[in-house]
Amino acid sequence: MKKLKRGIEQPGQKANGTTIYAKPTLVMNIKRQFFAAILSTPRRKGIEYRAMSDHWIRRLAKVGRSPFNIRLLNGMLPPVPEATIEVTRVVKDRRNSELQFHLGRVIEVKHWDRKREHPEF
Repeated sequence: MKKLKRGIEQPGQKANGTTIYAKPTLVMNIKRQFFAAILSTPRRKGIEYRAMSDHWIRRLAKVGRSPFNIRLLNGMLPPVPEATIEVTRVVKDRRNSELQFHLGRVIEVKHWDRKREHPEF
């Protein structure tokens, strides 16, 4: 996929074996405990929270309205555990000054053992 801006990928293009998605994809880093909770069966965490900052508002505007995909990365050095998940809706909670990404189905998981909830290396 061709990266247009920082962390935003345009669907419908393929580069270096990356999966082609039918929807825009927003890329985020996430801590391991939350990554494991999102990918657990049954799911222990169905909403991902981010601060409602100018940074996240701009990134959200680039992918457009939901539904869109979110690509969660756990770490910086390859092979990085990653998951692509559909976002069904986004709630702007002005009272708590946060964005709530409501997560839908898991589309793809790489380098992660969902049964053991641990990276595959």
